[in-house]
Amino acid sequence: MTKLIQNEADKLYDNIFKHSNHETAKKIAYGFDIDTISNGSEKEDWVKYVSSELEKRFDEQTIKKIRMGCYCNENGKLDQSKEFIRNVYKSSSSIKDFVDKMNEHGAGWYIEDGKLFTKYFSCPCPMLDKVGELPSKTWCYCTIGYNKQIFEYAFDCEVDIELVESIKTGSSQCLMKVTLPDINL
Repeated sequence: MTKLIQNEADKLYDNIFKHSNHETAKKIAYGFDIDTISNGSEKEDWVKYVSSELEKRFDEQTIKKIRMGCYCNENGKLDQSKEFIRNVYKSSSSIKDFVDKMNEHGAGWYIEDGKLFTKYFSCPCPMLDKVGELPSKTWCYCTIGYNKQIFEYAFDCEVDIELVESIKTGSSQCLMKVTLPDINL
């Protein structure tokens, strides 16, 4: 078992426990023998097991809350992204200018119907690097928590984020819709 998987299981346990009890959290986070996971197919089996168990026990909103709390910092990558995006935003004259500047870095972002749409062109999740297609977005909701950290820091306000598309569920991109209540788009 890798440290990454142990860390993921521990975060998962903590977040499930916030919405249920010790037994449920333990069964979902540790019910699959994570000590034996050593390759991509076993990791994929664990991810699918966790997703399935969450879907059996919780409604969609609770699943999102649980998984949003499971975001990772990826050895400081989250903190670096927060600072970079905040600096680009603060140096921009408008939200359109901000999006244009981010697109100069290859972001592929756009504004539509008063919402900011952001993209990943490859799956950003280190847990899914060797995992094939998933049957649902359940596992991918952690990216909402990750991006919520980034955008709330950058814009200094609460944001709402929806995962519109996911690479791991068959899309060509991970697409998120960001609603910024205090910023006029």
